[in-house]
Amino acid sequence: MGISILVLTVAFYAAVATAYLEARRRREAPPRWARIAGPLTVGIHLLGLILLSAETQRSPFANGSQALSFLAFSLVALYLVLEATSRVATHGGGFYVLAALFAAIGVPGLVEGGAAAGGTPPDAGRSLHVGFALMSSAAVLASGLLAAGYLGAYRRVKKHRLGPGAQGPSLTGFERLARRASLLGVLLLGPALFLGSRIATRSEDPGSVWFLVLTMGVPLVLLAAAFLIWWRRPLRGVTAAWLNLAGTATLFVAFGLMHPVMMRVGL
Repeated sequence: MGISILVLTVAFYAAVATAYLEARRRREAPPRWARIAGPLTVGIHLLGLILLSAETQRSPFANGSQALSFLAFSLVALYLVLEATSRVATHGGGFYVLAALFAAIGVPGLVEGGAAAGGTPPDAGRSLHVGFALMSSAAVLASGLLAAGYLGAYRRVKKHRLGPGAQGPSLTGFERLARRASLLGVLLLGPALFLGSRIATRSEDPGSVWFLVLTMGVPLVLLAAAFLIWWRRPLRGVTAAWLNLAGTATLFVAFGLMHPVMMRVGL
């Protein structure tokens, strides 16, 4: 049942993404049905993850495919927080597109939850750490997506590519969303780093602590610096945007390095 629900969310995310993108193309507000369907789909996605966890008796991200589905859920859930707190609903299309893509890529391996951990018993502390790590990855990805949008809009303004009478892109909306996304990334990376460090100190490998600091500590510092610039020096938004993109790139490398490790442990 849980897997069927997770598969259905792909179509729902794609439909909402289409509505948001079409509204932005027409320079209109997203249709009301899409702004209602988005949160409903996130709720359905959460239900699917809970049912999947109950069926497999493991965390809802016990393998790579399930982790991608959880990442898709986290990305859109965090976007809804950003939209609700900033009252900017113009840039949701990209988030729903990525959510649909991640959820679709994860579909083939959803049923392999129990086999991925190699028979090892679930570790609640490690599962909590991975959950925070995936949610923080979604926040960092959101900040990078908004930063890329900001840089694109800024380039259009600087190069005067707007036609006669055309309305310029809103840098203020990107700034507001990127500032909040950076803050969310810091607030989620902090617990993930703390929980991971506690696990790493119990490990027999002394290099695991340094590995954790490099893979999660560096994005934490980059996003904290970006947030401070967005907050205190908004005119230096280009610098903040590049810090967001650097944090996103670093975390993607970290996710690629940590994925094989996650597949060998019980979650």
